[in-house]
Amino acid sequence: MKTFDVAICGYGPVGAVFSILLAQYGYQVLIIEKNEGPSPTARAINTDGEQLRVFDKLNIAEEIVANSNQIENIHFSDANLKPLQSIHLEPGETEMGWPNQVLFYQPELEGFIRTQVNLHKNITVMESSTLTNFSNNDKGVELYVKNSRETINIFSKLLVGCDGASSFVRKQLNIELEDFGYNQSWLVCDAHLTQEISLQNALIQVCDPKRPCTFLHGRRGHLRFEFRVMPEDSMEDFKNDDYIWNLLSPWIKRDNAVLERAAVYKFHACIAENWRDKNVLIAGDAAHQMPPFMGAGMGAGIRDVANLAWKIHLLFQNKASHTILNTYMHERFNHAKWTIAQTISIGEIIEGFCAAAEGKEYNPKSTGYAAQFPHISEGIYKNSNNGINGYPIPQPSIQHHQRIIKLDKVIESSFTLIFQSSKFSLSQKAQAIVDLLNIKFLELSKEDDPEKRLNKIFENYEYILVRPDLYVYGATSSDNLSDMIESLGDKFSLKIKP
Repeated sequence: MKTFDVAICGYGPVGAVFSILLAQYGYQVLIIEKNEGPSPTARAINTDGEQLRVFDKLNIAEEIVANSNQIENIHFSDANLKPLQSIHLEPGETEMGWPNQVLFYQPELEGFIRTQVNLHKNITVMESSTLTNFSNNDKGVELYVKNSRETINIFSKLLVGCDGASSFVRKQLNIELEDFGYNQSWLVCDAHLTQEISLQNALIQVCDPKRPCTFLHGRRGHLRFEFRVMPEDSMEDFKNDDYIWNLLSPWIKRDNAVLERAAVYKFHACIAENWRDKNVLIAGDAAHQMPPFMGAGMGAGIRDVANLAWKIHLLFQNKASHTILNTYMHERFNHAKWTIAQTISIGEIIEGFCAAAEGKEYNPKSTGYAAQFPHISEGIYKNSNNGINGYPIPQPSIQHHQRIIKLDKVIESSFTLIFQSSKFSLSQKAQAIVDLLNIKFLELSKEDDPEKRLNKIFENYEYILVRPDLYVYGATSSDNLSDMIESLGDKFSLKIKP
């Protein structure tokens, strides 16, 4: 029987990124995918500065940015495309060290990721293969994988379902979904320009009560259109090319663009009530689904696996007990729920403008969700409202060993203590945790951070402890430094030697 450390069901962007994060720690990883090759068409289209930091761990962030587009404006417009409300987006690098938002083309993005997968000999990919069953017990997971020739029996310490909204893994675990009650059908169209025409470099939410729609200008002439399916529509119309081109006519025509796809999708707003059962976990769309208005679905999945990978590493290194895996859902659940609520609120803004255009009142059903994005409220030292703990560490380019390098390249998926003065002492327990986790010490003078991106923190705190997923675990003074480090023991179920 073949054995692996982690089996991943699903080879989309989330599963593929997860496989590399695990492989970089040296683990044997299996990917099971029912299809062959990367996605043939665009689905996800948007990524942000935080996700680009994860892609940078894979050494593909620069390639993604070079092959992406940064839109300049977001407009909520009327039916005639006249802006009703606008948000201007500043292009270029942000305090994350990368652009705030970039638009990619998914088949191309998957190609970048899969090229990196192929460089890792400890990743085994089984395409055209279906996970048909699994047995989950205390020792691990026995998998049954069927291809065109046979059913193969495989053992893995862990199984993670990154297998999408209709997740087989989630269904096998009988995990229920909490439904937010915001489920709609939309026609999604992807097109490519065949000649240059004058189109806004923008995301436009068209608040037309007769048919709300979205226009998004992607990279190198790739265009995304989404049209809400209305109650009076005939589904047969959406199979008619002439009907589709008529919908697209405010922007493009047959003589300047080609249509890649036009398909109706039902969008859901829901979250799984449980993300783990013993040695089986779920991530990405298997764990949460949201409307497309923010383009945040893939990003939520990338955040899932970035959170989970380093915890699996501590478990497999016998530095933490199995209960560390419980912190994955505890930390990510509220974060994902906030993202879902935000996407719904954007949909409700569109519906509000549509109602106003008809002289009607609109009362949103949702009440939002009390969280600060991208803040995590669990898995940090002293859940504070200082705007630092639980947020991604700002990323300057720093002076390090006589060269300029991005901060993330120094952290390298390790716990890292950053400070401006090295004069400190630690308690015996704190030192034991430093040794157990191989916590890096990074001393930065004010001159080492010429962009001054860490100044806000160092104006109030002496020490910053960063988690392997680049979130700030805590910021404190020398008086509480040992206490902050010691608190890692209980937070992450560490096996500290007496």
